[in-house]
Amino acid sequence: MKFDTSLLRLLSVCSICALSTITPADADSDDDTPLTETMKQSSGALKSLRKIDKDDWAGGAEAARSAADGLRKGMEFVPILIKGMPEGKEKAKALADYRRMMGLSYANLCELEIAYLEEDAEEVDAAMTEVEAGTKEGDTESSEE
Repeated sequence: MKFDTSLLRLLSVCSICALSTITPADADSDDDTPLTETMKQSSGALKSLRKIDKDDWAGGAEAARSAADGLRKGMEFVPILIKGMPEGKEKAKALADYRRMMGLSYANLCELEIAYLEEDAEEVDAAMTEVEAGTKEGDTESSEE
């Protein structure tokens, strides 16, 4: 199986979400927050896509479903960095943007699952392009903060 660099980009979506769970230096250090656990599920599922055969449609669909499920579960939680922000407009905007990015990532992973279920390599590639576009947006926003 040829290594697909777009999978690395897909992994960065989860990395961005995982970075949002890092605790501030003065906070209690707990690496096993519920959000961190959901992001580990999503990241692990995405990593598994690199290891499966490109023609393993069922395996790809399961991995995309598991990654999307991790993100869906993560939407329930507020990242520690946002929790620590002072109340006000900036905190509300940060929380809304977090939910927006998680929602877009979730939708893109659902599209990826559908493409695998349809056993359509072109659709898988198209879904990966959408995931990459979301990743680029998340990278840009993360670097602006």
